[in-house]
Amino acid sequence: MTTGQRIKAARKQAGMTQKALGEELGISYQTVAQWENDLRHPKQETLIKIAKALGVHLRDLSDNSWLEEFDQKHPTAGDAYAQYKAINKYLEEMGFTVSERATKWHDEPVDDLGHTVKISDEWEIILSKDGHAAIFTNAEFEELQIGAKEAIEGRFYKKVLEQQKK
Repeated sequence: MTTGQRIKAARKQAGMTQKALGEELGISYQTVAQWENDLRHPKQETLIKIAKALGVHLRDLSDNSWLEEFDQKHPTAGDAYAQYKAINKYLEEMGFTVSERATKWHDEPVDDLGHTVKISDEWEIILSKDGHAAIFTNAEFEELQIGAKEAIEGRFYKKVLEQQKK
């Protein structure tokens, strides 16, 4: 569904006419009709107002097909991000502050209208604690994670062996 089709469906679900929605937003019903027929596209801040007027969430009005296409091109991105967030949470529980800064990126097209999304190709991870900060490249941060995993597994199996001797 296009954004216009989503607006129309949400408007009808709310029991509103194009005129009523236009009045609520302070615009003409013709503008609403142009959105619904995909002749014009509302700006992001206007979409937010439309969503509020119709009592729906912004994501209910947005065309998210580009997200599906992104997921197809980058099938492991979601899992990688979830793992990264889990590691950050663990570090934060240890008292670290974790932040990141993109150092290299590219624009990737998301639709035929020329919209793009910035994709980070390289970034730095900044760990801070007790007034000190250390900047890691992505590769160095991955090495840090591997080292932590190896240390934990090493201690785990050492403990298993100790307990098996008892």
